[in-house]
Amino acid sequence: MTAALLDTSTLIDPPLPAERPAESAISVLSLGELELGVLVARTADERSRRLTRLTLIRDAFDPLPVDEPVVREYARIAAASREAGRNPRMIDTLIGATAKANGLVLYTRDNDQAGLAGVDTVLLPAG
Repeated sequence: MTAALLDTSTLIDPPLPAERPAESAISVLSLGELELGVLVARTADERSRRLTRLTLIRDAFDPLPVDEPVVREYARIAAASREAGRNPRMIDTLIGATAKANGLVLYTRDNDQAGLAGVDTVLLPAG
């Protein structure tokens, strides 16, 4: 099985063990999205649950950075998306670009992200 970049959607609602490749990575951007989730939680119980999940993810992964190869891929993907009449979210495009720049398959539950130009993607079912 090919190494994977797990999108934030798969970290919030993890894939089934059989669907997750042994060699998996995450983007530093996913950590940012998860941090935001902790900060905007509506209740103390929800904040605690999200913080526990974030801590487990931080301990399990050494996140990939947004570096120059990633931003080059971002520009290519964003331009191709615009030509196709699409306007994906910037953070989703950057996460897809991280997968592309690092030769990884993007695992996501997000239909829009699964359609990013030139990004090898596995669309997982909703959890």
